[in-house]
Amino acid sequence: MEELRLTVEFLTPTFLGGADQNAELRAAPFKNLLRQWWRVAVGSRYATPETLLAAEGDLFGSVLDENEASTSRVRLALTPVEGSFLLSEKGIFFGETPHPEVKGGMAVKNALYLGFGPITLKNSKRYIAPGSKANLLLSFPREEKVHMVDLLHYIDAFGTIGSRSRNGWGSLSLSGEGFAGKDVRSFATAPVSQLVSDKQGKQYPSLLGADSKGLLCWEVGVPKGDWTAAMQSLAETYMTLRTKINIKPQGLKQRHLLGYPVTNHSLTEWGGNNGRMPSQLRLMVKRSPEDQLVGRILHLPHCLPEDKPWKNSLGPPLEIWKSVHALLDANKHFHRCGGAQ
Repeated sequence: MEELRLTVEFLTPTFLGGADQNAELRAAPFKNLLRQWWRVAVGSRYATPETLLAAEGDLFGSVLDENEASTSRVRLALTPVEGSFLLSEKGIFFGETPHPEVKGGMAVKNALYLGFGPITLKNSKRYIAPGSKANLLLSFPREEKVHMVDLLHYIDAFGTIGSRSRNGWGSLSLSGEGFAGKDVRSFATAPVSQLVSDKQGKQYPSLLGADSKGLLCWEVGVPKGDWTAAMQSLAETYMTLRTKINIKPQGLKQRHLLGYPVTNHSLTEWGGNNGRMPSQLRLMVKRSPEDQLVGRILHLPHCLPEDKPWKNSLGPPLEIWKSVHALLDANKHFHRCGGAQ
């Protein structure tokens, strides 16, 4: 067995805990985070979801049924770093943005927009405070070391954890002896046209996407240490991006492809208010190679589920995603990761 000792730093409030969403440091969500990015790191090597699932179960354990169960060959332990780990219930606020679809342009709290659920109009659930650190001990088969280090690079560059983590909450950074962050331009990619194609792509993230301009990741710089400025930029940009994709009148519209459900625009054929299709856009706060905090918007592309009746009504999803990319490219505050400021 091989061991890696890392330090996890939480860069934004992290709603990580039990069913009540009140924060506590738990290993289970980190195990899930490892599995999630393992699929991206190695997913392209497996021809079918079934072979991927079998390989994942062999490494991380599985419980398919009472006759097919295996234990994880990856072990982890988490302990707070004394003096730097803090749970907080302090209110979270980083400005307001007018939402054109709420009462004709009502200002919406950015924190509420990105964190509805653990954050309410009156308060928020207890969370792991930004700046908190924890020790992470990973143990795994020696032959898996290259893959494990690779997926840790993905987590350091793009990973988030906990409730509403796709919206930037639970952003984290990794460090440790023998571990250094990786330049985002050096990650393997595939053409976005291939990844969103129902003939060539997979129905789950298996690679990062790129187009002629590079990696599908946009970045904004913020004052050193100011995670609230990064989250404010992410909230304003995400709100503007979504509202520019038309949703009216009722019925299946392009914005549904950005993530489902959409408030006040449920679709019976997609399961009504109980239907779910997670957004392919991931928001996060990260550390740059220059040790500066940055906000990032990542498009992690994959083809759409076969059970969603969308093709005849909306046309090729690639064209919709191209319009999203164009809006992000036109944003004067953001630039492509690794590109010119």
